[in-house]
Amino acid sequence: MSNRTIRSVDDLAQLPDGELLSCLGALRAGIVEAKRQHAIALREHLIPVDSPFVFSSFNWRPKGPQRLDTPIQLKPDTPIDEISVRASAREALRELSIFCIEDLSAISEQELLQEEAIGAKTVGRLREILARVGLDFLPNPNTEERAREQSKAVLALPYEARALALRNLEDSAPVSALGLRSSTLSRALANGHDMVGDLRRLPLLVLCENYGKREAREIYDLLMLTDRPFAGSAAPIELWRHGLASTKELSIPTAPETPIGELRPWLGTSVDSLGACGIHTLGALRVAASRGDVASFRGIGRVTAERVVGFLGAYVTPQPYRRGVSATAG
Repeated sequence: MSNRTIRSVDDLAQLPDGELLSCLGALRAGIVEAKRQHAIALREHLIPVDSPFVFSSFNWRPKGPQRLDTPIQLKPDTPIDEISVRASAREALRELSIFCIEDLSAISEQELLQEEAIGAKTVGRLREILARVGLDFLPNPNTEERAREQSKAVLALPYEARALALRNLEDSAPVSALGLRSSTLSRALANGHDMVGDLRRLPLLVLCENYGKREAREIYDLLMLTDRPFAGSAAPIELWRHGLASTKELSIPTAPETPIGELRPWLGTSVDSLGACGIHTLGALRVAASRGDVASFRGIGRVTAERVVGFLGAYVTPQPYRRGVSATAG
């Protein structure tokens, strides 16, 4: 079954009857989780204190008809016995001196997950129950787990709010404040890059050696959102060579002194053949093209020569004035 995006009540109304209850249950859980991430973002000062909660759409993949649990009237002092969890999980909670919902707010998710009888699904259910009475778990004492929570909270922000949170981010801020994907965050912490400044000060080559291409591009893009110079930034062609910029993001050079190697994003390996034939600058290539010499170069075939000349004509060299053609000719 394909994903469905729910943006309005009308989208819900279009669902088949057998999917409606299942979607409502998933939607409720999605809203609770989004509110939790928003609360973490506020608590960690990732967004301004007056930032409103936004939940504009919901992506849901149908899993077949499911029954929506009938909600009970929950209060902070509601006994654990009235919560719908497995008996073994309930017994484990009692052993942790948790006898009512409010007691859950005095423990962290990580501490609960250390119990053999309590899994991630149960913790998610308890988190939802806490949210329904306006409470939350204690922040995880484990530094890495808390970093993951903070990073996840930033990732959950709408793009505009996320960009605002990253703007002018200080070097002393934890690296999780960037909102890195889980795998990238793990790599950063393993590399000892705990602060934003640790990443910002990395030379471009070191960044690419320590991180995969996708991770390096993610870090580079997020640091750019902080509105502060990236210490490892280099010439655009160097960013392209390391996979941090696409050809579309580059400006096509037009200066005659441009080294021929900087045309590689558009001309590919043909720049090596041109260099071997003594063409070392863009100016020299333009002169050779104007004389019709490109096709005669060793290692440059007819198709490649046409591509080189076409590139120059389209992006570098203005179209020449053609004698005898009037600008007003019809």
